[in-house]
Amino acid sequence: MNILQKESELQEIVRLVGLDSLSEKDRLTMNAAKMIREDYLQQNAFDDVDTYTSFKKQVALLSNILTFDAEANRALELGAYFREIMEGTVELRDRIARSKFIHEDQLEKFRLSVRLLRKPCTRFLPKED
Repeated sequence: MNILQKESELQEIVRLVGLDSLSEKDRLTMNAAKMIREDYLQQNAFDDVDTYTSFKKQVALLSNILTFDAEANRALELGAYFREIMEGTVELRDRIARSKFIHEDQLEKFRLSVRLLRKPCTRFLPKED
């Protein structure tokens, strides 16, 4: 996981000079790493649904997180600011975080549509005439 390795390097910088010293791209990396750690790697042993997760569900969850990260980076490249991306995707990021509590037999609800995951950058696409 390159994202988690990059986060470790960035945390050292943050400890030395503060979060404000990071570029917006690095802040997105920190956000993606946080989503992987908290929404994908952590499991709640006291929750019936989250105690065990099938491989299929794990792939879907990680795919959602990585697609969100790719689209957020794309939005940044198109001229969005980190703050705009974070403020505009609060509900989507919350939905990704809560998706690990969706039961295995409702997996079709689990995969977020590509359209929904691309939402962070669609408003930064050039307008077609």
